[in-house]
Amino acid sequence: MKKNNKLNVKELFNLAFQNQKKKNFNTAITQYKKIISINPNLALVYYNLGLIYEKLERTEMAKKNYKKSVKVDPSFFYSYNNLGILFQKQGEKEKAIENFRKVIETNSQYINAYNNLGLVYSSLGHYKEAVNSFIKTLELEKNNSVAKKSLIYLLTYYSTNNNHPLIIANNNLKKIQKKFTYKDLFKTKNLSYILKESYKIMKNYDHDFENLEFIETQSYRRNTLDLNCVRHHEVFNNSNIIPKFCFNCFKIQIEPKNVIDLIKLFFVFDRLELSKNNQRKCMVELRDEVSGLYKGIIYCSNVEEAKIILEDITPILNLNLKYKVSIKRGCSEFYKSFSNFNIIDKKDINFMDYPQKWGKIEQKVKIKKNYNTIKINNTVSGMSISDFLVINQWLNYAKEIGDQSYKQIGFETFNSQYISEKMLNQVEFRRKEFMY
Repeated sequence: MKKNNKLNVKELFNLAFQNQKKKNFNTAITQYKKIISINPNLALVYYNLGLIYEKLERTEMAKKNYKKSVKVDPSFFYSYNNLGILFQKQGEKEKAIENFRKVIETNSQYINAYNNLGLVYSSLGHYKEAVNSFIKTLELEKNNSVAKKSLIYLLTYYSTNNNHPLIIANNNLKKIQKKFTYKDLFKTKNLSYILKESYKIMKNYDHDFENLEFIETQSYRRNTLDLNCVRHHEVFNNSNIIPKFCFNCFKIQIEPKNVIDLIKLFFVFDRLELSKNNQRKCMVELRDEVSGLYKGIIYCSNVEEAKIILEDITPILNLNLKYKVSIKRGCSEFYKSFSNFNIIDKKDINFMDYPQKWGKIEQKVKIKKNYNTIKINNTVSGMSISDFLVINQWLNYAKEIGDQSYKQIGFETFNSQYISEKMLNQVEFRRKEFMY
Protein backbone atom coordinates (compact mmCIF):
# COMPACT_ATOMS: atom_id res chain seq x y z
CA MET A 1 0.00 0.00 0.00
CA LYS A 2 2.81 2.41 0.87
CA LYS A 3 4.47 1.70 -2.48
CA ASN A 4 1.25 2.53 -4.31
CA ASN A 5 0.89 5.76 -2.33
CA LYS A 6 4.43 6.76 -3.29
CA LEU A 7 3.68 6.07 -6.92
CA ASN A 8 0.46 8.02 -6.67
CA VAL A 9 2.24 10.96 -5.12
CA LYS A 10 4.89 10.99 -7.83
CA GLU A 11 2.33 10.75 -10.62
CA LEU A 12 0.08 13.34 -9.05
CA PHE A 13 2.99 15.73 -8.54
CA ASN A 14 4.02 15.47 -12.19
CA LEU A 15 0.45 16.09 -13.31
CA ALA A 16 0.03 19.02 -10.90
CA PHE A 17 3.31 20.57 -11.95
CA GLN A 18 2.42 20.30 -15.64
CA ASN A 19 -0.94 21.96 -14.98
CA GLN A 20 0.80 24.65 -12.98
CA LYS A 21 3.13 25.38 -15.92
CA LYS A 22 0.13 25.47 -18.29
CA LYS A 23 -1.62 27.88 -15.87
CA ASN A 24 -4.40 25.40 -15.18
CA PHE A 25 -4.24 26.62 -11.62
CA ASN A 26 -7.51 25.26 -10.20
CA THR A 27 -6.71 21.75 -11.45
CA ALA A 28 -3.17 21.99 -10.07
CA ILE A 29 -4.47 23.13 -6.67
CA THR A 30 -6.83 20.15 -6.50
CA GLN A 31 -3.99 17.77 -7.37
CA TYR A 32 -1.55 19.29 -4.88
CA LYS A 33 -4.20 19.06 -2.14
CA LYS A 34 -4.69 15.40 -3.02
CA ILE A 35 -0.94 14.86 -2.55
CA ILE A 36 -1.13 16.55 0.88
CA SER A 37 -3.93 14.19 1.92
CA ILE A 38 -1.58 11.29 1.13
CA ASN A 39 1.62 12.86 2.48
CA PRO A 40 1.36 16.17 4.38
CA ASN A 41 5.15 16.51 4.83
CA LEU A 42 6.34 17.58 1.38
CA ALA A 43 7.69 21.13 1.51
CA LEU A 44 7.82 21.49 -2.29
CA VAL A 45 4.08 20.89 -2.60
CA TYR A 46 3.24 23.71 -0.21
CA TYR A 47 5.79 25.92 -1.95
CA ASN A 48 4.21 25.31 -5.37
CA LEU A 49 0.77 26.02 -3.91
CA GLY A 50 2.17 29.30 -2.58
CA LEU A 51 3.41 30.20 -6.07
CA ILE A 52 -0.02 29.48 -7.57
CA TYR A 53 -1.84 31.55 -4.97
CA GLU A 54 0.55 34.41 -5.64
CA LYS A 55 -0.32 34.22 -9.33
CA LEU A 56 -4.01 34.30 -8.39
CA GLU A 57 -3.30 37.34 -6.14
CA ARG A 58 -4.50 35.41 -3.10
CA THR A 59 -1.69 36.71 -0.93
CA GLU A 60 -2.83 35.35 2.44
CA MET A 61 -3.22 31.83 1.04
CA ALA A 62 0.23 32.12 -0.54
CA LYS A 63 1.74 33.13 2.80
CA LYS A 64 -0.08 30.32 4.57
CA ASN A 65 1.40 27.71 2.24
CA TYR A 66 4.91 29.13 2.35
CA LYS A 67 4.74 28.96 6.14
CA LYS A 68 3.56 25.34 5.98
CA SER A 69 6.46 24.60 3.65
CA VAL A 70 9.13 25.75 6.13
CA LYS A 71 7.26 24.16 9.02
CA VAL A 72 7.67 20.68 7.49
CA ASP A 73 11.18 21.51 6.23
CA PRO A 74 12.92 24.46 7.99
CA SER A 75 15.76 24.30 5.45
CA PHE A 76 13.48 25.10 2.49
CA PHE A 77 14.84 28.64 2.09
CA TYR A 78 12.92 29.49 -1.12
CA SER A 79 9.75 29.81 0.95
CA TYR A 80 11.41 32.17 3.43
CA ASN A 81 12.53 34.33 0.50
CA ASN A 82 9.05 34.48 -1.04
CA LEU A 83 7.51 35.23 2.35
CA GLY A 84 9.95 38.11 2.73
CA ILE A 85 8.95 39.51 -0.67
CA LEU A 86 5.24 39.32 0.21
CA PHE A 87 5.75 41.01 3.57
CA GLN A 88 7.81 43.69 1.86
CA LYS A 89 5.02 44.36 -0.67
CA GLN A 90 2.53 44.67 2.19
CA GLY A 91 4.72 47.17 4.01
CA GLU A 92 5.57 44.76 6.85
CA LYS A 93 9.26 45.41 6.45
CA GLU A 94 10.50 44.06 9.78
CA LYS A 95 8.85 40.72 8.99
CA ALA A 96 10.41 40.88 5.52
CA ILE A 97 13.86 41.37 7.09
CA GLU A 98 13.24 38.47 9.48
CA ASN A 99 12.46 36.11 6.60
CA PHE A 100 15.37 37.22 4.41
CA ARG A 101 17.68 36.64 7.37
CA LYS A 102 16.27 33.13 7.75
CA VAL A 103 17.13 32.50 4.10
CA ILE A 104 20.73 33.50 4.77
CA GLU A 105 20.89 31.40 7.94
CA THR A 106 19.73 28.43 5.90
CA ASN A 107 21.76 29.13 2.76
CA SER A 108 24.47 31.79 3.09
CA GLN A 109 25.18 31.62 -0.67
CA TYR A 110 21.69 32.56 -1.86
CA ILE A 111 22.30 35.88 -3.63
CA ASN A 112 18.67 37.00 -3.99
CA ALA A 113 18.25 37.17 -0.23
CA TYR A 114 21.10 39.68 0.16
CA ASN A 115 19.67 41.84 -2.63
CA ASN A 116 16.17 41.69 -1.17
CA LEU A 117 17.52 42.50 2.28
CA GLY A 118 19.44 45.46 0.87
CA LEU A 119 16.31 46.85 -0.80
CA VAL A 120 14.29 46.64 2.42
CA TYR A 121 17.06 48.27 4.47
CA SER A 122 17.29 51.08 1.88
CA SER A 123 13.54 51.76 2.08
CA LEU A 124 13.81 51.99 5.88
CA GLY A 125 16.75 54.38 5.75
CA HIS A 126 19.15 51.79 7.20
CA TYR A 127 21.79 52.62 4.63
CA LYS A 128 24.82 51.05 6.31
CA GLU A 129 23.06 47.69 6.49
CA ALA A 130 21.86 48.10 2.88
CA VAL A 131 25.41 48.77 1.65
CA ASN A 132 26.71 45.70 3.49
CA SER A 133 23.99 43.53 1.93
CA PHE A 134 24.76 44.63 -1.63
CA ILE A 135 28.50 44.27 -1.07
CA LYS A 136 27.93 40.70 0.14
CA THR A 137 26.10 39.98 -3.12
CA LEU A 138 29.01 41.38 -5.13
CA GLU A 139 31.44 39.24 -3.15
CA LEU A 140 29.44 36.19 -4.22
CA GLU A 141 28.82 37.39 -7.78
CA LYS A 142 31.11 40.17 -8.96
CA ASN A 143 28.89 41.44 -11.78
CA ASN A 144 25.45 41.04 -10.22
CA SER A 145 23.52 43.84 -11.93
CA VAL A 146 20.85 44.28 -9.21
CA ALA A 147 23.43 44.77 -6.45
CA LYS A 148 25.63 46.97 -8.61
CA LYS A 149 22.78 49.27 -9.68
CA SER A 150 21.34 49.40 -6.15
CA LEU A 151 24.69 50.27 -4.60
CA ILE A 152 25.40 52.94 -7.22
CA TYR A 153 21.97 54.49 -6.56
CA LEU A 154 22.44 54.27 -2.78
CA LEU A 155 25.72 56.19 -2.96
CA THR A 156 23.88 59.28 -4.27
CA TYR A 157 22.43 59.87 -0.80
CA TYR A 158 24.68 57.92 1.56
CA SER A 159 28.38 58.46 2.12
CA THR A 160 30.64 55.71 3.47
CA ASN A 161 34.33 54.88 3.56
CA ASN A 162 33.84 51.17 2.99
CA ASN A 163 36.79 49.78 1.01
CA HIS A 164 34.78 48.11 -1.74
CA PRO A 165 36.21 49.18 -5.15
CA LEU A 166 32.87 50.66 -6.25
CA ILE A 167 32.70 52.86 -3.15
CA ILE A 168 36.34 53.89 -3.50
CA ALA A 169 35.65 54.92 -7.11
CA ASN A 170 32.59 56.90 -5.96
CA ASN A 171 34.57 58.76 -3.29
CA ASN A 172 37.38 59.50 -5.74
CA LEU A 173 34.90 61.16 -8.10
CA LYS A 174 33.85 63.55 -5.36
CA LYS A 175 37.48 64.49 -4.67
CA ILE A 176 37.87 65.77 -8.24
CA GLN A 177 35.07 68.29 -7.84
CA LYS A 178 36.42 69.59 -4.51
CA LYS A 179 39.31 71.23 -6.38
CA PHE A 180 36.92 73.80 -7.80
CA THR A 181 34.83 76.60 -6.35
CA TYR A 182 31.13 76.78 -7.12
CA LYS A 183 31.73 79.49 -9.76
CA ASP A 184 34.51 77.43 -11.37
CA LEU A 185 32.01 74.66 -12.12
CA PHE A 186 30.23 76.82 -14.67
CA LYS A 187 33.27 77.15 -16.91
CA THR A 188 33.15 74.59 -19.71
CA LYS A 189 36.90 73.86 -19.49
CA ASN A 190 36.49 72.88 -15.83
CA LEU A 191 33.51 70.67 -16.61
CA SER A 192 35.64 69.02 -19.27
CA TYR A 193 38.45 68.39 -16.75
CA ILE A 194 36.06 66.92 -14.15
CA LEU A 195 34.44 64.57 -16.66
CA LYS A 196 37.75 63.49 -18.22
CA GLU A 197 39.18 62.63 -14.79
CA SER A 198 35.95 60.88 -13.85
CA TYR A 199 36.13 58.83 -17.03
CA LYS A 200 39.66 57.70 -16.11
CA ILE A 201 38.44 56.50 -12.72
CA MET A 202 35.60 54.59 -14.33
CA LYS A 203 37.93 53.02 -16.88
CA ASN A 204 40.22 51.85 -14.09
CA TYR A 205 37.35 50.26 -12.22
CA ASP A 206 37.38 46.55 -12.93
CA HIS A 207 33.69 46.29 -13.86
CA ASP A 208 32.47 46.98 -17.36
CA PHE A 209 30.07 49.93 -17.14
CA GLU A 210 29.10 49.60 -20.78
CA ASN A 211 27.47 46.30 -19.90
CA LEU A 212 25.70 47.65 -16.84
CA GLU A 213 22.53 48.36 -18.88
CA PHE A 214 22.25 51.70 -17.12
CA ILE A 215 18.99 53.26 -18.28
CA GLU A 216 18.65 56.33 -16.07
CA THR A 217 18.52 59.67 -17.82
CA GLN A 218 17.77 61.82 -14.81
CA SER A 219 19.80 62.89 -11.83
CA TYR A 220 18.04 63.87 -8.59
CA ARG A 221 18.91 66.24 -5.80
CA ARG A 222 16.41 65.43 -3.09
CA ASN A 223 15.05 66.59 0.20
CA THR A 224 12.62 64.42 2.14
CA LEU A 225 9.56 64.80 -0.07
CA ASP A 226 7.92 61.56 -1.19
CA LEU A 227 5.83 62.41 -4.24
CA ASN A 228 4.45 58.85 -4.48
CA CYS A 229 4.01 59.33 -8.23
CA VAL A 230 3.65 55.62 -9.00
CA ARG A 231 0.57 55.43 -6.80
CA HIS A 232 -0.94 58.59 -8.32
CA HIS A 233 -0.46 57.34 -11.87
CA GLU A 234 -2.13 54.07 -10.99
CA VAL A 235 -5.16 55.98 -9.68
CA PHE A 236 -5.20 58.05 -12.88
CA ASN A 237 -4.84 55.05 -15.19
CA ASN A 238 -7.46 52.98 -13.35
CA SER A 239 -10.19 55.58 -13.14
CA ASN A 240 -9.24 58.56 -15.35
CA ILE A 241 -9.22 60.98 -12.45
CA ILE A 242 -6.37 63.14 -11.21
CA PRO A 243 -5.45 62.33 -7.58
CA LYS A 244 -6.12 65.08 -5.06
CA PHE A 245 -2.45 65.27 -4.07
CA CYS A 246 -1.52 66.33 -7.59
CA PHE A 247 -3.68 69.45 -7.46
CA ASN A 248 -1.16 70.95 -5.05
CA CYS A 249 1.88 69.77 -6.97
CA PHE A 250 3.50 72.47 -9.11
CA LYS A 251 6.82 72.42 -10.88
CA ILE A 252 9.34 74.94 -12.11
CA GLN A 253 10.46 73.65 -15.50
CA ILE A 254 13.83 74.87 -16.75
CA GLU A 255 14.80 74.00 -20.33
CA PRO A 256 18.53 74.46 -21.06
CA LYS A 257 19.43 75.14 -24.70
CA ASN A 258 22.12 72.46 -25.02
CA VAL A 259 23.73 69.57 -23.17
CA ILE A 260 26.52 71.76 -21.73
CA ASP A 261 23.94 73.96 -20.03
CA LEU A 262 22.14 70.85 -18.77
CA ILE A 263 25.36 69.69 -17.09
CA LYS A 264 25.80 73.17 -15.60
CA LEU A 265 22.23 72.97 -14.28
CA PHE A 266 23.18 69.70 -12.58
CA PHE A 267 25.83 71.59 -10.60
CA VAL A 268 23.35 74.37 -9.82
CA PHE A 269 20.98 71.78 -8.37
CA ASP A 270 23.86 70.12 -6.54
CA ARG A 271 24.54 73.26 -4.51
CA LEU A 272 21.04 74.71 -4.51
CA GLU A 273 19.57 74.86 -1.01
CA LEU A 274 15.80 75.11 -0.87
CA SER A 275 13.40 75.40 2.00
CA LYS A 276 10.85 72.73 2.86
CA ASN A 277 10.79 69.48 0.91
CA ASN A 278 11.60 70.33 -2.65
CA GLN A 279 12.82 67.70 -5.08
CA ARG A 280 14.71 68.71 -8.18
CA LYS A 281 15.99 66.75 -11.15
CA CYS A 282 17.85 67.23 -14.42
CA MET A 283 16.98 64.99 -17.32
CA VAL A 284 16.73 64.35 -21.04
CA GLU A 285 13.21 63.73 -22.30
CA LEU A 286 12.79 60.31 -23.92
CA ARG A 287 9.02 59.92 -24.01
CA ASP A 288 7.63 59.73 -27.52
CA GLU A 289 6.29 62.98 -28.90
CA VAL A 290 6.89 64.93 -25.67
CA SER A 291 8.59 68.23 -26.37
CA GLY A 292 11.54 69.58 -24.45
CA LEU A 293 14.97 68.15 -25.15
CA TYR A 294 16.62 68.93 -21.83
CA LYS A 295 14.79 69.65 -18.60
CA GLY A 296 15.41 70.68 -15.04
CA ILE A 297 12.45 70.41 -12.70
CA ILE A 298 11.84 71.64 -9.15
CA TYR A 299 8.68 70.28 -7.50
CA CYS A 300 6.77 72.59 -5.16
CA SER A 301 3.78 72.20 -2.84
CA ASN A 302 1.83 75.16 -4.29
CA VAL A 303 2.09 77.78 -7.02
CA GLU A 304 3.04 80.56 -4.59
CA GLU A 305 6.02 78.56 -3.40
CA ALA A 306 7.04 77.93 -7.02
CA LYS A 307 6.95 81.67 -7.80
CA ILE A 308 9.11 82.51 -4.75
CA ILE A 309 11.70 79.83 -5.58
CA LEU A 310 11.81 80.89 -9.23
CA GLU A 311 12.45 84.48 -8.17
CA ASP A 312 15.27 83.32 -5.86
CA ILE A 313 17.07 81.14 -8.38
CA THR A 314 16.65 83.29 -11.50
CA PRO A 315 19.82 85.39 -10.82
CA ILE A 316 21.84 82.14 -10.48
CA LEU A 317 20.42 80.76 -13.72
CA ASN A 318 20.94 84.01 -15.65
CA LEU A 319 24.62 84.08 -14.70
CA ASN A 320 25.37 80.53 -15.70
CA LEU A 321 23.24 79.23 -18.60
CA LYS A 322 20.91 79.84 -21.51
CA TYR A 323 17.42 78.54 -20.89
CA LYS A 324 13.70 79.09 -20.95
CA VAL A 325 11.57 78.60 -17.85
CA SER A 326 7.92 78.15 -16.92
CA ILE A 327 5.74 77.11 -13.98
CA LYS A 328 3.45 74.19 -14.63
CA ARG A 329 1.11 71.98 -12.66
CA GLY A 330 1.03 68.21 -12.52
CA CYS A 331 2.24 65.71 -15.07
CA SER A 332 1.95 66.03 -18.82
CA GLU A 333 -0.06 62.79 -18.87
CA PHE A 334 -2.85 64.61 -17.05
CA TYR A 335 -2.98 67.46 -19.57
CA LYS A 336 -3.89 65.07 -22.41
CA SER A 337 -7.15 64.08 -20.68
CA PHE A 338 -7.82 67.37 -18.89
CA SER A 339 -6.32 70.26 -20.86
CA ASN A 340 -7.41 72.93 -18.36
CA PHE A 341 -5.36 71.21 -15.63
CA ASN A 342 -2.30 72.86 -17.19
CA ILE A 343 -3.59 76.35 -16.32
CA ILE A 344 -1.84 77.68 -13.23
CA ASP A 345 -3.48 81.07 -12.68
CA LYS A 346 -6.57 80.80 -10.47
CA LYS A 347 -7.86 84.06 -11.89
CA ASP A 348 -8.31 82.34 -15.25
CA ILE A 349 -11.89 81.20 -15.80
CA ASN A 350 -10.67 77.86 -17.12
CA PHE A 351 -8.62 77.03 -14.00
CA MET A 352 -9.41 73.49 -12.86
CA ASP A 353 -10.29 72.97 -9.20
CA TYR A 354 -10.40 69.52 -7.65
CA PRO A 355 -13.83 67.94 -8.31
CA GLN A 356 -15.12 66.76 -4.93
CA LYS A 357 -16.83 63.71 -6.46
CA TRP A 358 -13.37 62.47 -7.46
CA GLY A 359 -12.51 62.04 -3.79
CA LYS A 360 -15.05 59.23 -3.41
CA ILE A 361 -13.88 57.60 -6.64
CA GLU A 362 -10.24 57.75 -5.52
CA GLN A 363 -11.10 56.08 -2.21
CA LYS A 364 -12.74 53.20 -4.08
CA VAL A 365 -9.88 52.62 -6.48
CA LYS A 366 -8.34 49.29 -5.59
CA ILE A 367 -4.59 49.70 -5.47
CA LYS A 368 -3.04 46.27 -5.64
CA LYS A 369 0.46 47.41 -4.70
CA ASN A 370 1.53 48.83 -1.37
CA TYR A 371 2.93 52.33 -1.68
CA ASN A 372 4.34 53.12 1.72
CA THR A 373 6.18 56.33 2.33
CA ILE A 374 9.79 55.87 1.32
CA LYS A 375 12.55 57.43 3.38
CA ILE A 376 14.47 59.86 1.17
CA ASN A 377 17.54 61.64 2.50
CA ASN A 378 19.18 64.70 1.05
CA THR A 379 21.37 63.71 -1.86
CA VAL A 380 25.07 63.70 -0.99
CA SER A 381 26.79 66.72 -2.54
CA GLY A 382 29.21 66.22 -5.39
CA MET A 383 29.14 64.00 -8.44
CA SER A 384 28.57 60.31 -7.74
CA ILE A 385 29.00 57.32 -10.05
CA SER A 386 25.25 57.47 -10.70
CA ASP A 387 25.54 61.14 -11.69
CA PHE A 388 28.49 60.43 -13.99
CA LEU A 389 26.61 57.62 -15.73
CA VAL A 390 23.53 59.82 -16.15
CA ILE A 391 25.66 62.63 -17.63
CA ASN A 392 27.21 60.01 -19.91
CA GLN A 393 23.67 59.22 -21.13
CA TRP A 394 23.05 62.92 -21.74
CA LEU A 395 26.18 63.18 -23.90
CA ASN A 396 25.18 60.10 -25.90
CA TYR A 397 21.76 61.68 -26.40
CA ALA A 398 23.35 64.95 -27.58
CA LYS A 399 25.34 63.06 -30.23
CA GLU A 400 22.16 61.39 -31.49
CA ILE A 401 20.16 64.61 -31.92
CA GLY A 402 23.00 66.62 -33.45
CA ASP A 403 23.76 68.83 -30.45
CA GLN A 404 27.42 69.56 -31.23
CA SER A 405 28.03 71.32 -27.92
CA TYR A 406 28.99 67.94 -26.44
CA LYS A 407 32.31 68.22 -28.32
CA GLN A 408 33.31 71.03 -25.92
CA ILE A 409 33.63 68.40 -23.19
CA GLY A 410 36.23 66.59 -25.26
CA PHE A 411 36.32 63.09 -23.83
CA GLU A 412 35.30 59.66 -25.00
CA THR A 413 32.01 58.60 -23.44
CA PHE A 414 30.89 55.09 -22.62
CA ASN A 415 28.67 53.91 -25.43
CA SER A 416 25.01 53.62 -24.45
CA GLN A 417 23.05 50.94 -26.27
CA TYR A 418 19.98 52.05 -24.31
CA ILE A 419 20.08 55.58 -25.76
CA SER A 420 20.70 54.30 -29.28
CA GLU A 421 17.73 51.94 -29.13
CA LYS A 422 15.48 54.49 -27.42
CA MET A 423 16.20 57.07 -30.08
CA LEU A 424 15.46 54.86 -33.10
CA ASN A 425 11.89 56.10 -33.43
CA GLN A 426 12.52 59.58 -32.08
CA VAL A 427 15.72 60.83 -33.63
CA GLU A 428 14.17 62.90 -36.45
CA PHE A 429 11.59 64.42 -34.12
CA ARG A 430 14.32 65.34 -31.62
CA ARG A 431 16.72 66.69 -34.25
CA LYS A 432 14.04 68.95 -35.70
CA GLU A 433 13.16 70.23 -32.25
CA PHE A 434 16.81 70.92 -31.47
CA MET A 435 17.29 72.88 -34.70
CA TYR A 436 14.39 75.15 -33.85
